[in-house]
Amino acid sequence: MTDNPRKIIIESITRMLSRREHAYHELLRKLSQKGFATDDCAPVVEEFKQAGIQSDARFAEMKVRSGVAKGQGPARIKAECQQFSIDESLLEQAMLENDTDWFTLAGQVRRKRFGLKPPATDKEKFKQIRFLQYRGFYSDHIQHAFDDDHE
Repeated sequence: MTDNPRKIIIESITRMLSRREHAYHELLRKLSQKGFATDDCAPVVEEFKQAGIQSDARFAEMKVRSGVAKGQGPARIKAECQQFSIDESLLEQAMLENDTDWFTLAGQVRRKRFGLKPPATDKEKFKQIRFLQYRGFYSDHIQHAFDDDHE
């Protein structure tokens, strides 16, 4: 590998990481889309990882924070992180550190979308349940979101 492509790869990685956190495999994918060989990119990305500039743990933390801010549940956040090949243990650690009350978040998301009144019909309730499932909440979170109305 000549010095020039290596320099371009380093500049590309630096530019991408200056905008936001990227997962290791995401960087490799983006670099290969730019026409760089994976064999040329992998050692450079590994150098960034070893230097602490690229971190899958920070990427997982960012995805969890972003997902919570968007009103997404844990299942949706996990699915998105799996698309970036994030290690399950890193994701679990990021979720624990975030300390989100998923039950409260599910209730807030439901009330924001459908208002304060509980659903009047079963059809409305099923619509709200499907919405919360799509958002990535588990059944116990969804049940709690509806139980909040009766307390």
